[in-house]
Amino acid sequence: MDKIKMMLSAIALVAMASRAEAAERRTYPCHRLAQAPVIDGKMDDEAWANIPEAAGFYIFQGFENFAIQKQTCFKAGWKDDAIYFIVRAEETVPEEMIAMAKKGRMLWEDNSIELFFFPPDAQKCTQLIANSTARLYAAQGNKGITISPDLEIRASVGKTEWFLEWRIPVTMLMAKPPKEGDEWPVNVARNILTGPSNERHTAWPFLNKGFGDIKKFGRFVFKGEASGKPIAEENDINRTYVRYMHGEIKKLNGGPAERYMKELAEVKKLAPENIEAKSLFSSWEQIVRLSKQPSPDYRELTHMRGPNLRNRSDDCIARAMMEALLK
Repeated sequence: MDKIKMMLSAIALVAMASRAEAAERRTYPCHRLAQAPVIDGKMDDEAWANIPEAAGFYIFQGFENFAIQKQTCFKAGWKDDAIYFIVRAEETVPEEMIAMAKKGRMLWEDNSIELFFFPPDAQKCTQLIANSTARLYAAQGNKGITISPDLEIRASVGKTEWFLEWRIPVTMLMAKPPKEGDEWPVNVARNILTGPSNERHTAWPFLNKGFGDIKKFGRFVFKGEASGKPIAEENDINRTYVRYMHGEIKKLNGGPAERYMKELAEVKKLAPENIEAKSLFSSWEQIVRLSKQPSPDYRELTHMRGPNLRNRSDDCIARAMMEALLK
């Protein structure tokens, strides 16, 4: 019996390791840019239009669960002398973001983004960390370094998201100019202080030992200029994330969706002017529709927030009932 238990335990460990390895193998096609974007902290530059967006950050030590409430996306491209990067970070309460670090290396205690690059010809991994005011710290091998005067970075904060845009000189990464076909280990990570607590640290690759776990980094594959719309590449880049989110959406279909749609329909009857109830009802309709699609678009899936949608629906229904009782 003990031998059987040991064998089963060993099989379980191998299965867990296989799942983790599969989750870690994230690859991004980093295209040569036809033109360099203006570094202004905005994603509306034409230079970014055909560049695919990577979405779906894993919760650090989160058993392969993706962040749902506050998601993070990025685009990246290259020229001979620099890597260009823009990160879009969803944020429901931007006014509560913290940007108070007095020392550069403490920026991880702010709402911040961390980038890690380890080019094959570099002797050390380069870490760049910046907060929502674009305050920046750079390190190589856990030791702070002087920031190149050719590095550019800008941040912008909106009502529902914030951006960090970078121009990173290749020389600052101790690397030779990339060529088509080159592969670099890369990590993109985020620190969130505005909640939820389980999404405090998230990263593009699946990590367990910290943001600097080089062996588990994703891979940037350098390619030529992008052609046409990036939809096909985005579907491939984000396929694991899409499967996860689609599974979460399916859990909401049936019982939860049916109950909330029924109760929100009653709210709409009681208060036809209730815009929130109409919007929430529409979201639940969309969940039902997406759950039935074999291959839903990841952009639609990213707007579906299961727990948050439930909470908002509960609050809306409770307020409507209270207002009805007080009339």
